[in-house]
Amino acid sequence: MRSTIVIAGLRLGLGLARGAPRPALGLALAAALVALGAVPAPAQPAPSSREITVLVPPQGGTADVPVHATDNVILTFPSPIAPTALASSLDWRIREFVDGVAVRASGPTAAPTTLALVTRDNTIKVNITLRVVPATEPALTLVRFQAASAEEAFRAAVEAEVVKRTAPLRAELEAARKAVDARVRDRADAMVARRLLTRLEQTRLKARDRNDDNVIVNVERAVFLGEDAYLVFDIENRSGAPYRLARVSVRGPKGTNHAGSASLLSSAIDTEEGLIGVVAAGGTGKAVVVLRQVDAVLGASLTLTVEQPEGRGRVEVRRGVVLR
Repeated sequence: MRSTIVIAGLRLGLGLARGAPRPALGLALAAALVALGAVPAPAQPAPSSREITVLVPPQGGTADVPVHATDNVILTFPSPIAPTALASSLDWRIREFVDGVAVRASGPTAAPTTLALVTRDNTIKVNITLRVVPATEPALTLVRFQAASAEEAFRAAVEAEVVKRTAPLRAELEAARKAVDARVRDRADAMVARRLLTRLEQTRLKARDRNDDNVIVNVERAVFLGEDAYLVFDIENRSGAPYRLARVSVRGPKGTNHAGSASLLSSAIDTEEGLIGVVAAGGTGKAVVVLRQVDAVLGASLTLTVEQPEGRGRVEVRRGVVLR
């Protein structure tokens, strides 16, 4: 998968920092650190090739380019380059064209080389370090060099360095998150197991009702799991518009709502927040709602109510929902 990032050489950034006023440097670093929370974690690069853009300030800069021994690497510039590219190693094949060069290592043992390139209009001067990395490590095949102001290049260098330095912390946080997720899953599994040992029963129900839009709710069964129960029902949407399920309630004879969380399984997609789900026009969705402390309503006549936002499309199933 291809991705594009913006980088600047570390030496370039540090050189700029030495010449920058201390207040401006402090503000730049502070801004970069403040923005750290908003900087997305860099995606783990695959061993396949990638592209980058290097910003080069007016005084020139450096770039590090890792490559695979079997790849050709293209280095491009916004204007024609000077006719001679200077290299420090004979282990690399270099072919020049109008606005760039193509390079390739002679093999996996090729020694690193530094390639000095300058554009004819003298807007870009850059030393490029080419080095062969194993096939299991990320490498590049296309590097675009762009002229930039000193401020732009410094900002890019700081951002790249911040991401680099915080990469281990991000990895630790991700490992910690996975460990927490695993512990939560283990505890949830243990809780379900305990409830299974306490009670696991199923009661068939035949309760059904509809609204004026011909949306039908059919209550199929109740599954008892420990001290809770799960009421399973279908929403058959025979209307001409999607049914956007927003609320599910289960009330006892005194009007108390005993419903917990509800879920809906259907093929329709809706990104609106606050919805449990959507049943497409002409479709049927299977739903379930949790009844907490179900022993308190055993033998009582319950009313299952489903509705869309603002109470539209309400369907109330008043008869036949009795748990025993």
